[in-house]
Amino acid sequence: MYVDGTPAVGEVEYFFRLQFGDTVHTLALVSVFSPLDQELLELSHHAMYICHSSGIDALMVVDVKAITAVISMVLDFQVTAEGEIIIPDNRFSLVEAPFLKLAALCGALGEDDDTNDNDNGTAM
Repeated sequence: MYVDGTPAVGEVEYFFRLQFGDTVHTLALVSVFSPLDQELLELSHHAMYICHSSGIDALMVVDVKAITAVISMVLDFQVTAEGEIIIPDNRFSLVEAPFLKLAALCGALGEDDDTNDNDNGTAM
């Protein structure tokens, strides 16, 4: 989404509509994440998009037209050399279109839904 002309990442808390006279506005209450960690972004050649949740301290209302993409912000788990999993307190990694990427990896995209039909037209 864009906030004051600047790209930003936010978590939509809920959508709502307001009407002023004859004009209806479709809006979203959004919790804006911190800016991306530029150092990690550069070191990873733009592969790691890491930010921190600001929670209720960064709530703002935006027009839904300002939302330009749907992404997931997942906890940025780390694994040590010994195999221990480090669970972050407030460190998130940006994942674009997670279902679409998973479906593409599994071969689910572009398949015809009729491929599992038997002779009488009912699904198996």
